[in-house]
Amino acid sequence: MQRDRRANAETLLHDVGYALERGYPPRELIPMLEKLVLHAEKGSDAALFGMRELAKLLCETKPWRAARLAREVLARVDDAEAWRTLGVALSMLGHFRAAVRAYQHALAHDPRCPIATHNLGHLLDVGLGRPDRGLRYLSVALSAAPHDVEIRASHAHALVRLGRVAEARASLERHLPGGRAEASVLIERWTQG
Repeated sequence: MQRDRRANAETLLHDVGYALERGYPPRELIPMLEKLVLHAEKGSDAALFGMRELAKLLCETKPWRAARLAREVLARVDDAEAWRTLGVALSMLGHFRAAVRAYQHALAHDPRCPIATHNLGHLLDVGLGRPDRGLRYLSVALSAAPHDVEIRASHAHALVRLGRVAEARASLERHLPGGRAEASVLIERWTQG
């Protein structure tokens, strides 16, 4: 019985890996991952992998469940990706201070990770109203991923909130497809709201 369960989990793990490589949509991946988590031995690498991947897919639609899954993974392993996922889920739930701590744990693994530094910087700027603290992380994210428009926009947003509008405008104009016009629209929106 145990051997059958393990073989089934290995097959499911292979199928999930194939689906992830091929970019299957969440509506197809989520049931596959749920089945993997159900059939894999509790605490096994396959189960932890399934829970982590499932949490990532559920962050936006079911953040509470995603946070629970990420915490279950973190109870067994100290994993940067699970910490980042927990940060996203907690942010979606409005638990900003707890999300900051999750991102800080993720950054302990990789201090220059553009995803974690961007999310933490944006959270500090927008969620907690601390653009001064957020800018430091956003600058690290931007230096790690200088062509990422979303990171650049978050960085510019923090600059605008700190009164450094000309610097934000120059950064956006050079990198947004709409150039000066698109930069002006964004900055006006940020200064009006």
